[in-house]
Amino acid sequence: MQGKSKLVGSLLALCVVIVAVLYMAGSFSDKQAAGLKAAKANDYQGQRVSVELQQIARSEWVPGSIIAKQNTQISSRVMAQIERLNVRAGDKVNQGDLLVSLQQDDFKAQLAQSDAQINAIQASLTQAQKQLTRIESIYAQGLVSLSELDNARANFDSLSANLIAAKQQHTQAKVALGYTRITAPISGVVVERLVEPGDTVTPGQALIGLYNPQQLQVEFNVRESQAVKLQLGQRLTIKLPALNLTKAATVAEIVPVADSNARSLLIRLDFDASAGVMPGLYAQLALPLANEQGVLVERNWVHEFGQLNMVYVINSDNAQIERRFVRLGDMIGTKQHVIAGLNPGDTLAVDYIAN
Repeated sequence: MQGKSKLVGSLLALCVVIVAVLYMAGSFSDKQAAGLKAAKANDYQGQRVSVELQQIARSEWVPGSIIAKQNTQISSRVMAQIERLNVRAGDKVNQGDLLVSLQQDDFKAQLAQSDAQINAIQASLTQAQKQLTRIESIYAQGLVSLSELDNARANFDSLSANLIAAKQQHTQAKVALGYTRITAPISGVVVERLVEPGDTVTPGQALIGLYNPQQLQVEFNVRESQAVKLQLGQRLTIKLPALNLTKAATVAEIVPVADSNARSLLIRLDFDASAGVMPGLYAQLALPLANEQGVLVERNWVHEFGQLNMVYVINSDNAQIERRFVRLGDMIGTKQHVIAGLNPGDTLAVDYIAN
C-alpha cells in the first residue's frame, strides 16, 4: 500500500512538471511568438510589388594582374667594376639620365695606347711616302731596279692598312669607354637594383630593372571557350580591388598559343593608367556570358533574420502576410538577385514591418 502511494505521488509530481513546462512554452495561450505572427493583408496599407522574371546580364570574373608593357632590364656591355650607382628601387628617371658609372682606368689606358699606335704608324707612313716618292723619281732616271720600287710601294700600302686598322681599334676603344657610363634608355621607374658599387660586372649581366608607368597592361589567362570569342579592339571591364577601381580596357593582344594544361589563352588589354597603379597588382576581368532570366528585387526589401534572409509575401490563399526565406545571389547593378524562395507572380509587402 505504501509502495502504491509513492508511485501515485511520483506520477502527480511528473504531471505538475509537464504542465508547468507547457504553460511556460505558451501552450495554453493563443498568442504567437514575436516575429511569427501572421498579419492580415487587408490591414496592410503599404506598397505591394508583384515579382516577375527579368533578363539578367551575367559575367564571369577572371583573375589576372597588372604588367608593364614597356619593361626593360639594363645590362652592362663591358667587363668592369661598378664605381657608382645613382638610383634605387622606386626612383623615377628620365631617358638619358646616368644610372651606373663603371671604372674607366683600363678603358682610358686602351684609348691612350691606341692614340700612340696611330701616331707611330702615321710617322712611319709619312716616311714611307717620302721614300716612295724618291724611289719613283730615281726609277724614272733608270738608277734603281723595279723590285726596289715594288718594295717601297708594298711598304707604303702595308703601313696605310695598319693605319686604318689602328683607327678602327681607336674607335672601338672609344666606344668601350662610352659603355662605362650607362644611361636610362626610357623614362620610367626603377623596379629593382641587382648590383651594388664594388661589384664586377660582365657583358650581358643585368644591373637595373626599369618600367614605364605610363604604359601598363592587364594580363589574364582566359579559358579557351571564352577566349576564342574575344576580338582585338573589344572593350571590356576590369577591376582593381586593391585600389577600388573599375576601368574600361581594350583587348590588345591574344597570344595565339593555348596552354594545353590549363586549356586557356593569354589575353592582354590596354587601359589608361591611374595614380597608384603598378605592375603586380591583382586585377579582375569581366567576361560577358549569355543572359538568363531571374528574380530581381531591391536590396532593402530583403530582411536579415540571423544568418538567413527573408522577405514578406502576401499569401493570396489566406490573405495574410507571411515570412518567406530566400537564397540570394549576386548584386546585379542596384538590384539583388534572388536565386530561390520567390516565384514569378508572388506579391511582396515591401513596406511591411513585423511587430
